[in-house]
Amino acid sequence: TQFFVIIYSRDRYGLAWQPKARRPIRHLETVHFDTNLKQDLLADIRNYLDPKTKRRYQSRSMPYRRGYLFYGPPGTGKSSLSVALAGEFGLDLYEVKIPSVATDADLEQMFQEVPPRCVVLLEDIDAVWIDRSNPRPSSQDGNMAPNCTLSGLLNVLDGVGSQEGRIVIMTTNRPEQLDSALVRPGRVDMKVLLGNISQTSAEEMFVRMFSPELGCTTPLEMDEVKRLAARFAAEVPDDLLTPSQLQGFFQLHLESPHDAASSIKSWVETELERTPEKSFEFVSGRKSPSSTLWVERVG
Repeated sequence: TQFFVIIYSRDRYGLAWQPKARRPIRHLETVHFDTNLKQDLLADIRNYLDPKTKRRYQSRSMPYRRGYLFYGPPGTGKSSLSVALAGEFGLDLYEVKIPSVATDADLEQMFQEVPPRCVVLLEDIDAVWIDRSNPRPSSQDGNMAPNCTLSGLLNVLDGVGSQEGRIVIMTTNRPEQLDSALVRPGRVDMKVLLGNISQTSAEEMFVRMFSPELGCTTPLEMDEVKRLAARFAAEVPDDLLTPSQLQGFFQLHLESPHDAASSIKSWVETELERTPEKSFEFVSGRKSPSSTLWVERVG
């Protein structure tokens, strides 16, 4: 049984993959979004990894690949979900931060050295340089900003020499900036929006944080925890705060569920004053009424 996820990144010189972190497996219950949609995503990955699926693809001369786009505001769990999925399926995770990739050749070298059965996490995919007709933008120090190009990225995803058998997860905070060629069917098979937290998810998070089995200064029975959770969630507005913001609140109140339930109203008011409501441009998809996640199957 695998108890850790090994996360690999390039070394400081960009020459080789090195283990960056050895993280305890993060259970998917700790990534809060609609249960049914979570099961859809899990079922899709499980089906892809089934050896029968590989044989079906190969017997029909179909490329054996699977790609996902996780998008949404910062702090909504895109990277956390990627790590949790790697742990769920016993896969190593190879992390590629697109803004730090200097050239297409570097990106190609990175992909050539990634094993066939793993998760490749392409973070901040909107940073790829798309327009060859315009000069490459400069960084603040006046040097050319490092970026691979869109064509270079497409080549490693499904070009002639691209490898098969991996799960590729792309993340972005700005889906409206993505080129349609990057997210077409065959490159992105499922688009998943991780949005701000719903009241339902806030209630679930409270119950998880103060579960009697975890222990705290004032231990409670589960019925009392659920009662406090409902009171707590009633003060959390739908779709205005990120899961990471709420987690930061819980870190201040881990020993007292009563304090958490009584303090949340004033904390929310302060947090909303500090963080004005912002609209977010969605990639077309479908949304469950009580969900913070949109899913669109592509193709």
